[in-house]
Amino acid sequence: MSTSTATIVFTGGLDLVSPSVAKKPGHCVQLHNYEPNTLGTYQRILGYERFDGRPSPSAYAPAGAFDTDEEYEAAYIAGRELRRAAIGAVPGSGPIRGIAVYNGTVYAFRNNAGGTAKVMFKATPTGWQVVTTPALPAGGRMDFRVASFTGAADAAELIGVDGVGQAWRFDGTTLTFITTGMVGVFPTHLEVHPVSQILFLGYPGGSLQYSEPGKPSGWDGANGAGELGLADELVALDMQAGGAMAVLCRNRTYLLYGAISTDFQLQDFSRQTGAIPGSTQSIGEAVYLDDRGLTRLSRVQQFGNFDGATFSQPIKPLIDRQRFRVTCSGVVREKNQYRLFFDDGSGLICTFAGSEVTGFSTMSYERVVRCWVSAEIGGKEVCLFGSDDGYVYQAESGFSFDGQSYTSAMRPAFHHYGNPAQKKRFKKLTIELETAGRANLTAVPDFDYSSPEQPTHESLAIEAVGGGGYWDEAIWDQSRWGSATVYTAERYISGVGRSLSVLLISTSDRQPPHIIHTMIVDFIPLGRAR
Repeated sequence: MSTSTATIVFTGGLDLVSPSVAKKPGHCVQLHNYEPNTLGTYQRILGYERFDGRPSPSAYAPAGAFDTDEEYEAAYIAGRELRRAAIGAVPGSGPIRGIAVYNGTVYAFRNNAGGTAKVMFKATPTGWQVVTTPALPAGGRMDFRVASFTGAADAAELIGVDGVGQAWRFDGTTLTFITTGMVGVFPTHLEVHPVSQILFLGYPGGSLQYSEPGKPSGWDGANGAGELGLADELVALDMQAGGAMAVLCRNRTYLLYGAISTDFQLQDFSRQTGAIPGSTQSIGEAVYLDDRGLTRLSRVQQFGNFDGATFSQPIKPLIDRQRFRVTCSGVVREKNQYRLFFDDGSGLICTFAGSEVTGFSTMSYERVVRCWVSAEIGGKEVCLFGSDDGYVYQAESGFSFDGQSYTSAMRPAFHHYGNPAQKKRFKKLTIELETAGRANLTAVPDFDYSSPEQPTHESLAIEAVGGGGYWDEAIWDQSRWGSATVYTAERYISGVGRSLSVLLISTSDRQPPHIIHTMIVDFIPLGRAR
């Protein structure tokens, strides 16, 4: 009998809800520590490394000449680990309470050793240094904004709240508390209107208060300050394109129009959809997790309170299982990604291409992410997160998890290759992938939805060497001129079944991310399964 060939393009991300026979080829039932890129294909995630202002471990470059690649690699690893060992945790106790970037400097907050107060630190070329401030109460969950209340670029300040003390403003030298007249109740969220420079503070009990225009310390109602009642617990404030402010409560959503109090219009946007605390981020518009799933303002407006307002239907079982375990969320703007983190150390990646979702995947940094910030420093996006061990880590940096290897796993949906009732004799797999260096993977063919009646196939080793480039189209120091631009791994397999999937696993602490594009399957059609 003649051999048939089928090509599967890996794209679309996780699908945990479609019936097995209906899942699209290239979608996955497992996609962990891979991320759908803006084209939809699957790329191994970057690593992270500890941060305190000193040079990153992965940026170490050995000096001098080396006779062999092995000597160079040994020198690189030794120097990298010396750098890593020198980078310290933020002094104190408990988890990192918040991270902010202001005027190109990274600030972190952590309780002192006795847990009696919170201390502000800044990252410097010699590590974390204490910033002298009035006493800050211990604990809390911090929210920050950088704003200029005069409109001048050189007058920007860092504004912060934490739910356990007064709001404050910091000008790079002095931290000053903002006194609003509230006693015994402290703000949990904030936003600054970019036109009128009004400071909004959200309080427990559904109180949204706002300052006098351009005066964050002015709270006199006669001069334009005031309060709005929300009838629900406030979860997040987020300015939207066009000047409206999204006011997200736990079970309802408002939009606040207008720049000053005489123009304010608080309009009901949805009385039954809201946000889970810690889940709100802005990617062109507010994106957040509701009890029904992930959503954004435009979809709520289009679909109202129905399930169609969510865009996370392909991963609904995961959302239902994890929605009450959210610790924080973040964005990676260069990748157009929204990330959601949970208290078991796991996370969710959602990648957008414009307004469309290219796919979902899961991830784990093998530690709980308590807070996340994405900011531009020196013209480049820098992503930082804080964890329970008191370290601040730089995400999207290096090829390891702070020096440790990590595993990425991908299992595409089982595919029946045209006829779910027909048996096939599977002969060969061809995996096409792209890498800037080396990529070691293990492939394990799997037949008939992992049926126990099927014998276990031996694992197949793949060692890809990439980094190839075309003359005048690639960067000299980032290409291997003798390597392929796309590596093709051909492996013979032996198995009979109606459907086939392949588990692909990669574990490393030093290999650059690879992108898996395509799987080509050669098989011989047999008779109908009986």
